[in-house]
Amino acid sequence: MANLPGDRTISGYQLAKRLGLSHATVSFVLNGIGEKRKISKATISRVLAAAKQLNYAPNRFARSLRSQRSGMISVILPNFKLDWAERVMLGMRKLFDHSELIPFVTTHSFEEDRNRRELRSFLERRDNGLITLPTIGCAPIYREIAKSSLPIVFLGDEIPELTPLISSVMWDPRESIRAAVAHLAGSGRKRIAFLGIDYPGLGTLHRFKAFQEALHRQGLALQRHLVSRPAASETAEMIVETSLNQFFSKSKDSPDAIFALNDGLALPALDALQQRGIRVPEDVAVVGMGNLTHSFLGMSTIPEPVEEMAEMAARLLLDLIEQKVKPPIHKSISTSEFISRHTSDPKT
Repeated sequence: MANLPGDRTISGYQLAKRLGLSHATVSFVLNGIGEKRKISKATISRVLAAAKQLNYAPNRFARSLRSQRSGMISVILPNFKLDWAERVMLGMRKLFDHSELIPFVTTHSFEEDRNRRELRSFLERRDNGLITLPTIGCAPIYREIAKSSLPIVFLGDEIPELTPLISSVMWDPRESIRAAVAHLAGSGRKRIAFLGIDYPGLGTLHRFKAFQEALHRQGLALQRHLVSRPAASETAEMIVETSLNQFFSKSKDSPDAIFALNDGLALPALDALQQRGIRVPEDVAVVGMGNLTHSFLGMSTIPEPVEEMAEMAARLLLDLIEQKVKPPIHKSISTSEFISRHTSDPKT
């Protein structure tokens, strides 16, 4: 817990004097490398107990001066909409709460100029490391960060050209997508549309590829007029409006199910379908990806292991900072779960 102004605290030097130990010994213990420095377990326990009892407070300012680093981790996320960012921070807290590094959280909103400013701020603050869901337009900056040996981890997406340089933590939902498409096909849905975006990140590309493979497994053809991938720069509402105009331009070829790239598109799709008088699930089923908060209102979806991915990314970044591993390290979490709710009930 952080110490507040007015709290009585003790420094490392004062703690060492109280215990009759050298400052180096106390410092090694407090930095978690006591055993590595062959300090006895009894001494380690004694130092830690005294530090807790006497309210030891690390001098982060002095440490940052010595290391020429801020003592912070930059976490640059897309936005704070829904609960994805909150779940990311819940996962990271499991690691950062036990570290002296402090997360500095901000967003880029998928705006390249905004992201460039945030990345410049990361460099100017001399933060110890960076975790981010990347944007394609900032690839040259990410490349320079990696070449400067600054620890960086991509969370939830990768830029293909940077895979040989930058570590990442990804979600592999292929089995979950297969389960979702099998559920739709098994309930009589044969014209399954894909509602996505045109974006070259590997996460987006892999989801679309997995959807195509899942259709093939069910003996269903990918119908081009039932694939909509508008520009990622558009708002979710505009993407949905463009897509539904395309899907329902011909009544006889309209979809009887819509598979959305994420819940952030599936939710406005539900609203837009209702406004058009198209019934869900009677006329068309809807499935999303993410299992974010609003999904519990009855939307079928694929749960994304956000907290687990975030914890893995935080652990990987700390290992890179401590030079326990060398980049690039690529990790992924595979899932097979699909949650069927009201929006994908069988046809009536």
